Amino acid sequence: MRMGHFVKVAAIAVTSIWLAGCASKQDSANTQPSVSVEEEVLVEVQPVIDPAVQAVVDSGKVNASVEEIQALLDKNTYFFPFDSSKLSQEAYKSLDVHAAYLTSDQGYMKNIVIQGHTDERGTRTYNLALGERRAKAVKDYLAAKGVAAGRIEVISFGFEKPLDPAHNDTAWSMNRRAVIITE
Repeated sequence: MRMGHFVKVAAIAVTSIWLAGCASKQDSANTQPSVSVEEEVLVEVQPVIDPAVQAVVDSGKVNASVEEIQALLDKNTYFFPFDSSKLSQEAYKSLDVHAAYLTSDQGYMKNIVIQGHTDERGTRTYNLALGERRAKAVKDYLAAKGVAAGRIEVISFGFEKPLDPAHNDTAWSMNRRAVIITE
């Protein structure tokens, strides 16, 4: 679209120069008043959309604005209640956007790693298993939405990589999570 506008402007400029050159070659006896025509050229500027967001929009699988899709695609961390691997309704909406991207022409070759995390309460063995269940909950949902399971790797860190190292309810709620890493 921008190239078309450039071509039009260039054609008008060349024509104007040519006409100006022709006007200067007329003899003085035959001079007529010249008329100058200026044309207003409107250039439509559209914001640049992230290719991943455009792929989700083009998929038609998500009914949301470009801004909402961008925000949901940027979200890669999903939090869980205590001792649970159940995804929230909010997580489903974001994961729908990730699935639309990962099944699009833009994202179909991307692999992802889903990391499962827990808070520090419980044994190491229990927390590694819980972290894996959390990561698998995300994987299973994406696979159900059409993302090839072979493109999704699951890893559990248990309580080994806390987001917040404090020892209180706020920190523990931040540490109970699954994180999507796109490769």
